[in-house]
Order: sequence, then structure tokens, then C-alpha cells
Amino acid sequence: QVIAGSLVIIVALFGWFFLQAATSTRSVHFIQLSEPADVHRVFRSGEPWLMLCSRPDAILPEVFEKATKRLEGKIHVGVVDCHDKLPSGKSVFKKFLLRDDIVPTIFTIANGGKPKQVIPLHSSRPPPSCPALAAQTLVQVQKSLHEVQSTKQLDDKCLKASTACVLIHRAGKQKFDEYQKQWLQALMHEHRLVKFVWMDASILKLSVDSLFKKPITDSSHHRLVLFKKATNRGASSQWTAKAYTSYFDQLPVQAFLNEYATAPVPSESFRTLTKQVTVTRRAKKVQSAPPSRTPQEVAELERLRRERMEEESKEHFPQGVDEDGSDAHPTADDNDEEEEEVLDLDEL
Repeated sequence: QVIAGSLVIIVALFGWFFLQAATSTRSVHFIQLSEPADVHRVFRSGEPWLMLCSRPDAILPEVFEKATKRLEGKIHVGVVDCHDKLPSGKSVFKKFLLRDDIVPTIFTIANGGKPKQVIPLHSSRPPPSCPALAAQTLVQVQKSLHEVQSTKQLDDKCLKASTACVLIHRAGKQKFDEYQKQWLQALMHEHRLVKFVWMDASILKLSVDSLFKKPITDSSHHRLVLFKKATNRGASSQWTAKAYTSYFDQLPVQAFLNEYATAPVPSESFRTLTKQVTVTRRAKKVQSAPPSRTPQEVAELERLRRERMEEESKEHFPQGVDEDGSDAHPTADDNDEEEEEVLDLDEL
């Protein structure tokens, strides 16, 4: 019975270790560069990945294995032999200029960008700890909303690549509130291959503002412009644009992006842009000065002012006194039937 009980315990422990190993293995993808599907998913899909340069049969570094568990469900984790060759004929090390002298060689890739190697702040420092590696990974794969303030910035951050780009036309002086920031971040992570930028429409003007139909005002809500390359067959690659002017909230904006941002859409739904899209500063509103008067008008106004002052002085100050000391004007008894004139202060 003792031997049988010991065997049961051994089998149970063996099964537990096997299950843990299997679970750990399932959470790590072994990427084969000879498989086009693997290459596309890691390097072209825009999905967030944490990658380790290693042979598939090598033991995973402890820091990488622990970080994998922390990142499970947040990003994908994979192992690739960086000495193998990509379809271009170059190895991962040479293609993306990764440093193989930093061990373990770990990099992140996301949002359609190039791989970013996880490098300690100083080469003399040891590899990052598990929490630090996980935290740095999440920062490197996060998608950002960039501000544009000039035509050059719009070209560099939005229209330089062939991928679609969303420009948020921020209305007036209304800043994005916390709720808007949260759902914008969620939408950006849903559309990782789409670039997102914003501009302050209260001081900047877009050359395609006519897409909005109505001019921007302080009471306007935020609006969008979606830029995409033309998808017509045989047509030259040309930028097109479509405006979104409905409610600036998560569900309607999400529906708009799902319909137009990634799916191939006929160019009839978009306006073809024949000129470069530019960003310029709006002209400052200058208060109109009162209309200038001619010298003759000024002289006439001065004459009327003097006449009015003389009339007022006659009413309030007696111009002469009778010999007996009585006022030249009628007394109150003489004017019982007349009403007293009240001075209107608004006429002063």
C-alpha cells in the first residue's frame, strides 16, 4: 500500500509538471521564418509581439519565461532564430540592426513599425527583471496619438506611409476628457495598422476643411478625416479622404472605422485628393474699428454738442435777476398746472 501510494503521488506530480510545461509552451509561439504565415503575423500584421532571439530547442531564460506569464492575454510572445533569413535574404539581426551582444536578445514589434530591442539603460547593467521587462514591453507596444502642427508633421506622422490615417479635428478649446482618451486608446489598439493624429482646429486650418460642409465653431464637436490610398484597379496610388461629422463617441466612431478604415472601399465613397494636404494657421480675428469721420462731420458734431450744453445751462442757471430779487422765471405758484420736467440720466 505504501508503494502504491508513493506511485500515485509520483504520477500526480509528473502530471502537474507536464501540464505546467505544456501550458507554458502553448503561450509561447515558435516562429519559423520559412513559413509566410508566421512572417506576416509577426512582422506585418501590426499585432503586438514580445520576441526572443533563440533556437526553438533552447531553454527559455527565466526572466523571459516569467515575463511571458505576466503578459499572457495582453500581447503575443514568440521565439525566433534571428540568424535565419527573412524573404529578403537577410537575417533578422542584419535586417533590423539588432545587437546580438546583449543577452538575452529580446525585442518588441507592433503597430506596423520596426522591431524595438529591449536594451538596459547602461550596457554594464544586468538584463531587466521580470516586472521591468513586462512593463517596458507594454510601453513599447502601446499605440500613440500624435499631435500635428504643420504640413511637414502631417506628412511624417500621417501621410508618409501607405497605411490609412485618421486625423482628429479637435474643436475649439475643448480638450479630450478622460473617457474620450480611454476609448480612443482602445480603438487605436483595434486598428493597429492605422495611424492616428490630431490637430487643434481653433488655431489650425486643414486644406480639405471643405469636407466638413460646416465651418468649425467653439460649440462644434470633434470631427475626423480618414485618409486612405485609392484601391481602384489600374489607378495610380493616390490619397483619398472621407470626413466623419457625427457624434464623437466610441460606438459611432468605431462603426465608422470598421466600415471604412481597413476594409477595401470603392473610391466613390472618398474624395480623391489632387493636391498636397496642408496645415496652416488660421487668421486671427481682428475687431473692426469704428468708421472714421470726416473733418466736416467732426465739426458738425462739436457744434451740436456746444448748442446742447448752452440749452442745458439756460434751463438750470438763471441768466438774469429782477430788481426786486425775484427770479425772471415764473414761480412755482404760476406753474401749478405745468408738470415738473424730469432729467433723463440716459440722455447725459
